[in-house]
Amino acid sequence: MNSLLATSLYLLTVNLISCSITTQYYQRLINQGTKEALEYKLPTSNNEFKQGVETENTEEYGEFDFAIVGAGSAGSVLATRLSEIDDFTILLLEAGGEEDDFNQIPALWLYNQFSEKNWGYYSIPQKHSCLGMNNRQCIVPRGKLLGGSSSINTLMYSRGNCKDYDNWAQLGNHGWSCKDVLPYFKKSENSQVHGDENYHGKGGLWNVENPQPDSPLFQTFVNASLELKQPIVEYNGKNQIGASHLQSNIKHGKRQSLATAFLDNSRQRTNLKILTKTLVTKVVIDPQTKQAKGVEFVTRNKKFHVRATKEVIVSAGAINTPQLLMLSGVGPKDELSKLKIPLVADLPVGKNLIEHPVLVLTVRSTYTAPKIDMNELIQQYLNGFGTLTKGSNVEGVGYIQTKNDSNKAPTIEILFSVPPHIDTSIFQREFNHNNNINTKLIDTTDPQRDIFFYIVLLHEKSRGRIFLNSSSPIDFPNIDINMLAEREDVETLIEGVEYVQKLLKTDAFKKINATLLEVPICSKFKIGSKEYLECLIRNLAGPTDHPCGTAAMGPNNGKYVVGDTLQVHGVGNLKVVDASIFPSSISGHLNAPTVMVAEKAADLIKKKAYTCQ
Repeated sequence: MNSLLATSLYLLTVNLISCSITTQYYQRLINQGTKEALEYKLPTSNNEFKQGVETENTEEYGEFDFAIVGAGSAGSVLATRLSEIDDFTILLLEAGGEEDDFNQIPALWLYNQFSEKNWGYYSIPQKHSCLGMNNRQCIVPRGKLLGGSSSINTLMYSRGNCKDYDNWAQLGNHGWSCKDVLPYFKKSENSQVHGDENYHGKGGLWNVENPQPDSPLFQTFVNASLELKQPIVEYNGKNQIGASHLQSNIKHGKRQSLATAFLDNSRQRTNLKILTKTLVTKVVIDPQTKQAKGVEFVTRNKKFHVRATKEVIVSAGAINTPQLLMLSGVGPKDELSKLKIPLVADLPVGKNLIEHPVLVLTVRSTYTAPKIDMNELIQQYLNGFGTLTKGSNVEGVGYIQTKNDSNKAPTIEILFSVPPHIDTSIFQREFNHNNNINTKLIDTTDPQRDIFFYIVLLHEKSRGRIFLNSSSPIDFPNIDINMLAEREDVETLIEGVEYVQKLLKTDAFKKINATLLEVPICSKFKIGSKEYLECLIRNLAGPTDHPCGTAAMGPNNGKYVVGDTLQVHGVGNLKVVDASIFPSSISGHLNAPTVMVAEKAADLIKKKAYTCQ
């Protein structure tokens, strides 16, 4: 008996010491990571690869069936699925590095955007939006590591609306209607939510669950929505319009990027090779046959050429994919001619840049979130719950229609973010606000009391573009996001603001005396007027980090870049598989649709290979 007691006490002591060491490790990790993010200077070019780009000697790297450019959301899924075929050989090339323990903490997503995990892009100075940002430039975060933007985003799992994909099919994209793509959403998913029957997958590689626990304010949001006759729905199910609980790509509270979910299950396969810290500088295309033959890339200050016997697949994302295509001679003839890039195919690459604008409203109430020290937050995180498991501390999601809607799909998304907010100091960098707005708005934020409403415009009419700054892969591309250029976009966002104002007038929000904080700018307009709201929107609204459409899918009629098999028009053995192929906007976030595209692309490629045998 004494021996058993001694053993028990020993094991308890070892466990307590282990827990203490783990907690201390995360405390140091969080302290160091957050401090570095507040000081980090984002790069302005790909200068880290300059020595390799400028070297005259090109070494042969060998031969693979497939060369995939980019190990982001699409690339991670595609490489995993193709490597399921033992006869295929795949080379996956990623400009960034590996994930780490810091980026797997959902609540710290913003800090990862101010680190080497982010490419560092900003838009060119804008005319219609981001007017309250430094130099009128919107910040454009893009993930630069395995998993891509899925490794630094807010982790919201949102598929969009059935009508979005039916619209793709109506544009001439056979096989991309809602009924065609739903099986691919389900294929990747391991759903832990109580969703609508026949709309969710079980046993897939990518976990979906509701972050826990809910704040008491979540029920306030639900009750207020009901007062406004909004139904309670499961937004990835049969009906999207209404109020819902957030669905997130976490597993036991930790971020599950597409690298974690997919590549961790495939990277040990002998037919898949992954190179990190590698910049692809060109797709090699035979000028006579117009067939892609491989790619050139630089890594560790050396330049290489690799042959792809079946296909080159570009999955570099809506910013980097058009840049690489244009550097390789695939793009608008006039623009490439100016930079003396030999033309391979005259296609509207970089055009049709789609981005959801978002306006953040701050609300203060009598509710004050309990203060929890970091030690306890870490222990909760290690047990799979609590504030650290939630990206932006968003709990509620609402999708609404406005009178401007003509497609019967939601036009506005409302994200309901509750206190406590981990650290508001990073907010000063989030939208690149100028000092005037930081002083008048961000510095007054109360992390224990303030509620944030994110108002997202889903079907914007404005379109931007990506275009080259030079013919060198060292230079970042130019990003003209061009949000709010169309008057209708502003008017629809105003309707989103008015909906939030109606929410705050419900009995549910009156019980906590919820009051919209006035922003002390735009003082020349009457507070609450249309002119005042437009001024706020043009100054404060920024991108939701949802760029897409820059290599759009559609018929070969001069308006689109790829066909419905994702083959680049006029160029053999070259596909694009990422969000740049979206021909029109999505009624939600882009990560889940991007994974769907990669799942479908993998099946198309496998089918083609089997058919040719």
